[in-house]
Amino acid sequence: MAREYARIRISVADDEDFEELSADAQWLYFRVLVPDPTLNQCGVADWRPNRLTGKAGDMTLARLLTAAAVLERHRYALFDLETEEVLVRSYVRSDELLRNPKMAAAVVKAYQSVASKTLRAAVISEIKREQKEHPDFTSWTHKDTREGLARLVSRPDLEAVHYTNQIGCGSPIGSGADNQSDNQSDSVRITETQGDQITNRIRYGFPAPAPAPLSLQPKSGYVSTEGHQRDAAEPPAPKCPQHIDNPNPPNCRACGDARIARKRWDTEQARAEAEAARAEREHAAELARQQIAACELCDSDGYRGGSPCGHNPEQDEINARGSKLMRSMMGGS
Repeated sequence: MAREYARIRISVADDEDFEELSADAQWLYFRVLVPDPTLNQCGVADWRPNRLTGKAGDMTLARLLTAAAVLERHRYALFDLETEEVLVRSYVRSDELLRNPKMAAAVVKAYQSVASKTLRAAVISEIKREQKEHPDFTSWTHKDTREGLARLVSRPDLEAVHYTNQIGCGSPIGSGADNQSDNQSDSVRITETQGDQITNRIRYGFPAPAPAPLSLQPKSGYVSTEGHQRDAAEPPAPKCPQHIDNPNPPNCRACGDARIARKRWDTEQARAEAEAARAEREHAAELARQQIAACELCDSDGYRGGSPCGHNPEQDEINARGSKLMRSMMGGS
């Protein structure tokens, strides 16, 4: 169901929590995320920041990522860089999509299209919260939606599937950290270089250092705790920094993410090597074609008298001298 408008509550005009956000963060929320045409009924949209910089004439990647980090820290938006998705966290509740059985059915259907397991869990948390606050909604008991909603509320939420900041720096939270700040100032800025590092992380899954101005280090997740930037030619570690030297690490989500990143890197390297070998073969073939075209001794296939041509006009004389020398040596012996 295509949306024709985005719903914004007038109460946001005096929302003190929202007013504490930076101007760029508010712009990203209301100008970009909420009206995004890819936003589904669960509040999940595509997250491709390089494309979104075109939404304003003076917007840069670093500036946009800084705004995204602010929204993430305050839990207005959650991200999954692996699946390139963003969740406008309170969208289901703010638009009261579960009040109407028809819209509730759209939410159930949209949930199936969300690729991120973490963002799925966040959607479940929002649905459970709505059920707790509005048990009188007819969607919970309507014949068209009761089974679908019952299945969703039985799934894991953010209490079971913890969220770790993907763009900014922070620690995992559950659904209880509503609009929670991590006591860091919103004066955080991401430089262009750091923006490129995060873009690489979005595109390839490589662990990237947290933005330099932030001192709070994550307990787990995708953000590297190493003190240096990894060379792009260096393969990513197959384990998280905490278990890098452990031959038998415990079950660790960060290690799993590291293994996926390493496998992706190996695949990209193999593809690049195959492409380089193919280019080298094509170059050699083209050089051979040029030599044949310029040679007056061989045919169009590069043969002369049934043998491959060396494309050397003096080859006959060289061959004659070699034969004479060989006969002389054999006669002498």
